[in-house]
Amino acid sequence: MKVVYFHPFVRRIVSIGMLPIGLCIAALYSLLSITFSIFSFLVGRPDARHIRLALIFIWYLLMEFIGVLFALILWFGTGFGYAVNSTSSQRIHAKVQYFWVSSILFGAKLFLRTRLNLPEEVSFGKGPFVIAAQHSSFLDALLPTVLIGKFCNFVIPRHVLKSELLLSPSLDIYGNRLPNQFVKRNSGSSNVEVEGVRSLTKNLGSDACIIFPEGTFFTEERSRRAIQKISTTDMDRSKRVGVLKNLLPVKPGGLLALLDANPESDLFLIGHNGFQPFGSFKEILKNIPFKNPIEVFIRQIPVCDFPIDKSERLKFIDSEWLALDQWLETKLRDDESTN
Repeated sequence: MKVVYFHPFVRRIVSIGMLPIGLCIAALYSLLSITFSIFSFLVGRPDARHIRLALIFIWYLLMEFIGVLFALILWFGTGFGYAVNSTSSQRIHAKVQYFWVSSILFGAKLFLRTRLNLPEEVSFGKGPFVIAAQHSSFLDALLPTVLIGKFCNFVIPRHVLKSELLLSPSLDIYGNRLPNQFVKRNSGSSNVEVEGVRSLTKNLGSDACIIFPEGTFFTEERSRRAIQKISTTDMDRSKRVGVLKNLLPVKPGGLLALLDANPESDLFLIGHNGFQPFGSFKEILKNIPFKNPIEVFIRQIPVCDFPIDKSERLKFIDSEWLALDQWLETKLRDDESTN
């Protein structure tokens, strides 16, 4: 199994080979869903949620096929990969990645009735910059790429991604052709992983580094364990982050490494309210069709606002993360009162 997972050629043969199998399973699920929906309609309880979920599965797998096809075309176009690292190639790959990500969100809008309310204008400046984004679902990881693709034509995003995403053929191919870093969570070699994250800043130019500092989806149990772990080494910090209600505490290693290696970079915090139900298939099915729009939070923290003393930086980041958590708490309360 390790050979399949870590050897790029073997991994891609397996993951791409699974796409037609996945499509067949999704098509079968779709047929069964239609049968179920007809039955539920006849008994007076119409329910088309399974049809919608089956269609989004099919849409996603089709986008994987298209992503792989374009990757093959780009491989030929760059001289069988010889010029894949050229500036023009990198920008084209970034554009294709943006359209691929946007198409997946379009599928969620089409089949699940999600509404993503993006700001009319976002100014990330001339760069370079660092983005720390909230991560609570399958789809919110796409948000920073969409924002950069929509508002920054020539910026190439560099992501810190969990290694499990290598099992997605398109994310695997584009993620390795572009300057991204796939990290192994709980690898036991945190210093090695942090240095890998720091390497993203090499020759950054005006590009952007994106990190999801929570490390995984928020749950109350994960929050409890994370705060308990912090308390064993830093009681003061555990008290600071112990009041978080909707976000996990920031894992500081990767984010501080990016900021330290980029002393000229502003930090942008990106949060959202509305992607939370996409954290599991059970919750997605429960919430179809989605009623509340997805709202986006963006806050720019200029580099001049960061404490000069590096030991104070984590306190500063925690305070900003708490502000994001309070914004999210307010939005959740508004949703509850509206519903």
